[in-house]
Amino acid sequence: MADINFEQITYDVEDEIGYIYLTEPEKFDYYTEQLPENEEIILDLGKEVPVVGVELGGDSAKKIATLSDEQKRFVKKTDDYGHNYFSFRLEDKPVKQSISYERIIEVKFLFADDECEDFIGIEVYSNDPNYTFLGCERDEGGKSKGIFRKIKERFGK
Repeated sequence: MADINFEQITYDVEDEIGYIYLTEPEKFDYYTEQLPENEEIILDLGKEVPVVGVELGGDSAKKIATLSDEQKRFVKKTDDYGHNYFSFRLEDKPVKQSISYERIIEVKFLFADDECEDFIGIEVYSNDPNYTFLGCERDEGGKSKGIFRKIKERFGK
């Protein structure tokens, strides 16, 4: 197994910027684009992997600064259709808006308001092997309903 040497979710105290890396940033070339719905969110976009990372400024960055190390992790979840995804939440608020950047539909930016000013998290719906989720825990609330289980339920034991 390859060595993985990076912090997934960090806060730079000096620059007051938060970072959420979806993969090891040193391994990929990337360019930056602003999320049109919220100027505090800058995307590091790559060729080999759609989103290398996300830079947060302003109030969004300050939320990362207050998180404990335990809270700075993605959680593996399963949707109602049996698909796995990875979720990171800054706050436990209801999602009012879920935004994707242009053609990158597998990464969702979550907001607690309709104006997309209150950024509360990110979800990644992808099996891309370049994405890396360190210390990822299984959400016990969402039991997997994969294809094998669905077939078994339908046709018996």
